[in-house]
Amino acid sequence: MIDPRLIEADATKLDELHEIMQAQPEAEKLHGIAMKSVLIEHGAVKKLNASVRSLTSGKKVLLVTGPTVITDTQENIVKEQVFAQLKEDFDVEWLVISEPDSIVHCTPENAAKIQARFAGVDCVVGVGSGTICDLNKYATFYADKEHPLPLIIVQTALSVNAFSDNSSVMLISGVKRTVHSRYPDILIIDLDIVTAAPAEMNVSGYGDLIATWTAPVDWYLGYTLGMGGNFHTAPSDMIRTQCERLLENSSRLAAADPEVISDLANVLTLSGFSMGLADESSPASGSEHVMSHLIDMTSGVRKTGICYHGTQVAVSGIISCILWDYLLHEFDPKAVEIDRCYPSPEEMEPRVRAAFGWLDDTGSAAGECWSDYQKKLARWHANRDRFQAFLENFDEFRAHVSPWVKDPAYIAACMHRANAPCRYSRLNYPVDGKTVRWAITNCHLMRNRFSVIDLLHFTGIWNDGFVQMLLDRAEALDAGL
Repeated sequence: MIDPRLIEADATKLDELHEIMQAQPEAEKLHGIAMKSVLIEHGAVKKLNASVRSLTSGKKVLLVTGPTVITDTQENIVKEQVFAQLKEDFDVEWLVISEPDSIVHCTPENAAKIQARFAGVDCVVGVGSGTICDLNKYATFYADKEHPLPLIIVQTALSVNAFSDNSSVMLISGVKRTVHSRYPDILIIDLDIVTAAPAEMNVSGYGDLIATWTAPVDWYLGYTLGMGGNFHTAPSDMIRTQCERLLENSSRLAAADPEVISDLANVLTLSGFSMGLADESSPASGSEHVMSHLIDMTSGVRKTGICYHGTQVAVSGIISCILWDYLLHEFDPKAVEIDRCYPSPEEMEPRVRAAFGWLDDTGSAAGECWSDYQKKLARWHANRDRFQAFLENFDEFRAHVSPWVKDPAYIAACMHRANAPCRYSRLNYPVDGKTVRWAITNCHLMRNRFSVIDLLHFTGIWNDGFVQMLLDRAEALDAGL
């Protein structure tokens, strides 16, 4: 039975959340949330100076932002306001991370620009998007892992769940990689700021939470098959009920209902915590995220911007919901020929390199993907007995995970009510059908982590015709391409 305290968890009550997690069965599998405080309230940014003083007695603050102008509900220019407020008590240096295309990428090179300003700094304050947050987490952690600079993040939109976890999604050799970094010490979510964010950005955060219905089952599948080292239900139990309430309130989110905006802020923060508790992104990032990552990786070749992360994840999430619906209702374990489920490295390496070789002239993206994929392939071969047991006990597995999965038709209907894009062609940077098919078809070849797509690939089900079937089923829901 789920601990009732988990169901209504409050992201601002860190001590209480710690006690709840310590009381869970097998609590030793859960990691701590290394944050000092989370503020979710109207006017929260006014507590910024006091927050800095709670972390350091020093006087020098590095303010890091992107170039985008952001205003609150009173039409104050947020970054200017933060700078002026900090200047009242501190010596402030303001660093704006920008690139020629006006889109800031989360790269080690941009993190290095932040690290280059660390001399004499006592505290770092990041104001902006998930990219700015991830860059600051990465920069401060890798500059000094033992004693990173104090870090405060002022969140400016409810766009992703990345503000409250201990990892950063970095673009390394042209490939999206989730790497361990650190939590911010303090997270400030001023409801007057996030409510004024563009509606599509807050809908993006709602979209990021669609992974709640696919990522945990991918995580459990990998654990069951010996393809992942850890699993615990508490991280997902903590957010599932509140996510269900958000789905029920989809039309109120579309109307920017203040209560629902506040609920979204809480659940997104808890979703970030879920990844920290697991010490990996698996509770909130599965097959739907990898599809999205591959689309992002093509943006340079396609000469287009990167879509809002959460909305792209949500459209991919509909595809993943259809995938899980297929596995739970149509997959026949008795039809699997086990001896044909184990391709060799010699067979898979050219396939991986062919899938990603077109992304750059150097082959670095393909090399990066193969270096990670081959670890998954080796582990798959090493756990053949687990796969045999899985097939023999599939009905038990299906009964166990079915309550964690939502009907794809319901998910699509909720997204429509939230005015969330349900088609790749309707994202803020539309994605063409050829790119979508490539991303869905090859996403399992990108990284080490196991998902339902790997299972379908190794059992011989995953092919172009199957991908088209997924897109046809999505089309019936007014979703997909």
